[in-house]
Amino acid sequence: MTLRKVFLVAALMFCAKGHALCPEGSTFDSSLDFCATETDAFGPFTNAMVDKCVAYGGGSACTNTYTYPVQGTNVEVLRWSRGFTENLRGTGSCPDDTVRSPTYGGHCFEQVSGAENNVYGNFKGEEVEACDRLGGGTACYTNRWSANFYLAVKDEIANAPDPDPAPQLVNKFGVWLWYIDEAGLGRTHTQLADELAAMGVKRIFIKIADGSQNCGLFADACSTTTTDIYRSRGIEPWAWSYNYPGNESAQADALYYAAKYGYVGFVLDVEVEFNNTTTELHSIYQAMLSARDDAERDGHFSGSFPIGTTTWGNPMDQGMNVGIIDQYVDFHMPQTYVEVWGQPYMQAAKQWIAAGNCEYREMGAQKPIWHIVSTEYDDITPAQLTDFLEAAGPNTSVWRVPGGSVPQAVWNDWAALDWNMSEFDATDCNTGNNNLTDYLGDSGVIVDPVDPVDPPAPVAIPYWKQTENYYDPYGTCSITSLAMVTDHFGFTSPAANGRTPDYLYEELGGVLQTVPDLEWGFNQMAIRAGSSKRADSKTNGTIQELRDAVTTGKLAIVHGWFTNPGHIMVVTDFDGEYYTVNDPFGQWNLQKWGSYNSNVSGEGVRYPKDAFEYAINDNGTGDDLWLHIYE
Repeated sequence: MTLRKVFLVAALMFCAKGHALCPEGSTFDSSLDFCATETDAFGPFTNAMVDKCVAYGGGSACTNTYTYPVQGTNVEVLRWSRGFTENLRGTGSCPDDTVRSPTYGGHCFEQVSGAENNVYGNFKGEEVEACDRLGGGTACYTNRWSANFYLAVKDEIANAPDPDPAPQLVNKFGVWLWYIDEAGLGRTHTQLADELAAMGVKRIFIKIADGSQNCGLFADACSTTTTDIYRSRGIEPWAWSYNYPGNESAQADALYYAAKYGYVGFVLDVEVEFNNTTTELHSIYQAMLSARDDAERDGHFSGSFPIGTTTWGNPMDQGMNVGIIDQYVDFHMPQTYVEVWGQPYMQAAKQWIAAGNCEYREMGAQKPIWHIVSTEYDDITPAQLTDFLEAAGPNTSVWRVPGGSVPQAVWNDWAALDWNMSEFDATDCNTGNNNLTDYLGDSGVIVDPVDPVDPPAPVAIPYWKQTENYYDPYGTCSITSLAMVTDHFGFTSPAANGRTPDYLYEELGGVLQTVPDLEWGFNQMAIRAGSSKRADSKTNGTIQELRDAVTTGKLAIVHGWFTNPGHIMVVTDFDGEYYTVNDPFGQWNLQKWGSYNSNVSGEGVRYPKDAFEYAINDNGTGDDLWLHIYE
């Protein structure tokens, strides 16, 4: 297939929102001026509030701190009940005994007798970055800084050199979610977001309503906690609803809630119920525009909150008046379900995408067209999916996250795709379809450059494939990983001993699956070789220890939940984004408790940081790794 690189228009939308320096699971409540959940609020609180807490008999609870991760940094913070905090805060623009000060960036200022004055956040992203540059340490990840330090931060920002140009957007590929509790999906929003981010997914479309049923039915979708989970991982959260004629105002409430709870935009799904209608289409979209106006008036968004529609890939046959829809929406999302239509369509994706484009244009659609492809039956192959993405363009999305009737094997198809694809075919009638907009603004999307710099070469190390072992080929990941390390250090030699994994199995008496057993195995072979080297093995290793080791020329073996029973592999390098490994079982599908393609080599394979670290850490704080380090 001949590819033509398409120029991608990146309309970056920036805003001056705060950086949300909140403990994991909480969000910044602008009415409270503190990070909060439904039940708790988190400090630092003002000195006057702490004094009131003590005076009211709060005792040690007034000053006890708790450790929480804040954007990956562990921070000690106060935690009070939300109701108690509201009572002590007062009713002013700022919390008790503080004032909003233009000198201090519009933040709340606290004058402290005999000590440093304070400034309270929510701080902006550029302020946090400047704090880091000035060596503020963990204090940068709290919502109270000394006033003098804040002025130094302002100076740092004013004197900072112009930032590097924003990274080029390569695509905005997305996926659709039916609902998170669907049988068989087996993931929380956090777990799903981690997996999607590791693959490179950049948009998720989350169902928030069916007709007039919205937050009562889809409670998890109506939460800024949910949208923040995806935003923090560089994934745009979009809301969608299935719609019907009639009761339009109640259905439009879903759009209002979507804006309120932090989604970047809204998609209506209009199908057979709207075939061959005109008045009904005008009514539903007019109600949606009215709800968007209400949401903007009430301060739930400023600037842009785009509306799109998904409907038939063949609207002319269905009698869907896309010309009317085009009057109200910012983009169209045809359900170009070649998998449903049959094998001839899957084999000619470009032809049918172009046909769909031209049919929409012929019917009066002038807005961009973002095609959706279905993988729900696991019939379409990764190669056919790739052809579809190349032809459909960088705003394509995939229906839908596996669960319910959608087989889990679909994850394997998704893992085989290039989610950072940057070259797309020229197709007929596609004017505007390949324009890209980053609706996260400064919320943190990071896209790899089109031509990334090659990573540094990892430590050279022999490779053994466990499926070729004589003994227990499907259960010897540990001894096979150890064989690579002992060969590297010269403790074992295939020339002298034959196949090293089988030799170690015989010499050391089995598979050595536990941390102490594998530690003993390495040390035993070192002693036999007359070496003073010893394994640094532990069950409380940290992600930082692993990173530091393999970036300074050391080798590591890690245990992790790469499969349901667990799996072990050698780590040779880390470049900030990817771990380089010698995986004895082949190539992993990047899912925790996932699966493998054991028909290929795992030598020197690179696994994305987020997916890899998620699989080797159980407690979420990165300090319970089963880890062996060798030097």
